[in-house]
Amino acid sequence: MTAADTAVAAPWSAHPAAPPRCVVVTGPVGAGKTRWLQCCVRRLLQRQPAARPAVLLAEEGRTRMENFCRETPGVVWRKLSLPCTCCPAAADLPGAVRALVGPARADWLFLELPVIAAPGLLAEFDQMLGWSRSFVACLTPRWARALAAEEIPPFQSVLFGQADIVIAGPSDAERAVDRLIPEACPP
Repeated sequence: MTAADTAVAAPWSAHPAAPPRCVVVTGPVGAGKTRWLQCCVRRLLQRQPAARPAVLLAEEGRTRMENFCRETPGVVWRKLSLPCTCCPAAADLPGAVRALVGPARADWLFLELPVIAAPGLLAEFDQMLGWSRSFVACLTPRWARALAAEEIPPFQSVLFGQADIVIAGPSDAERAVDRLIPEACPP
């Protein structure tokens, strides 16, 4: 292990058995990922005021989620640059997660991933971090119809098939928030 590895790993040395609760969301542009994440964070902070949420955004360009994070007290966030969507390892997702979550001692982590890079980033997250996570796929009505008709490209249909929760409309979104953000978390 190099000195750089030790520096990144150091924040976890005090809490190696307590990774944050992780929620990963992906979906096509316009599917409501940002709106849904904002609802999750608001609900979390309402139901559990002592929660320490962290948000990692791997979306390209400026997003509404950045402004939301800046304006919401208690939320720490970071943007992950994706130099190449087909080579997720170049972004170093595990390093970005550790750098965000460790110093903040976050007990919740929300990841927003672009659909094109999500398969590789999820694989890297699972392989390198191995943390339990809830995987949420938000779909536009068009994508929901295409998925039901098996007209989605194979790599994306496999991705959506791996989702713990698929959100295809407002009622799905509300149920998903209530399922993931309980009234009170066990210690």
